[in-house]
Amino acid sequence: MAAVATPLPGLLACGQRQNPSPVAQPQCLPDWMLTPNDVADADLMRDISVIRDLLIHHQDIVRTVEHFSYGIRATTTSSNLDVAERIRTHAEQMKSRLQRGAAIRQLDPLFAEIFAHHQQIDLQIEHLPDGIRVNETSSDPVTVMLIRQHAVRAVSEFAATGMSRAIQPTPLPDGYPR
Repeated sequence: MAAVATPLPGLLACGQRQNPSPVAQPQCLPDWMLTPNDVADADLMRDISVIRDLLIHHQDIVRTVEHFSYGIRATTTSSNLDVAERIRTHAEQMKSRLQRGAAIRQLDPLFAEIFAHHQQIDLQIEHLPDGIRVNETSSDPVTVMLIRQHAVRAVSEFAATGMSRAIQPTPLPDGYPR
């Protein structure tokens, strides 16, 4: 299933849905965060809240990525202790989502593919006093392409620029077999 993401004016903006959720939510879900079944995803609003906070405080985040033939090692930190805690929380939430195949940001081409390959990704998190160090690896070369693109063209760009980048779709890596 391929979808084309449309940039939104902001995190709280909501597109028109064919089947709106009957569950009252504290805010609308932006279209780029849609999952196959928003109502069945009890953790979605909690996870989006942490993502939103990190995007708002992106200027407090420092991130480096090392590349290996089998994946990446990313270190994400903040001298702001509250932001550092949110970084750790977000990493654990996304690890849980990846392990369960609980898709997020499904209108973004890269995220749709990441979750399509979730069983081929090994994600290890090391908690640091000021953030995390993540090792994300795969024995599948195509999945490694996705891991690298996610680390650099998605997460690192989100940390550098915040909301203005997060509302944009993330392209699949050059040379990705479609």
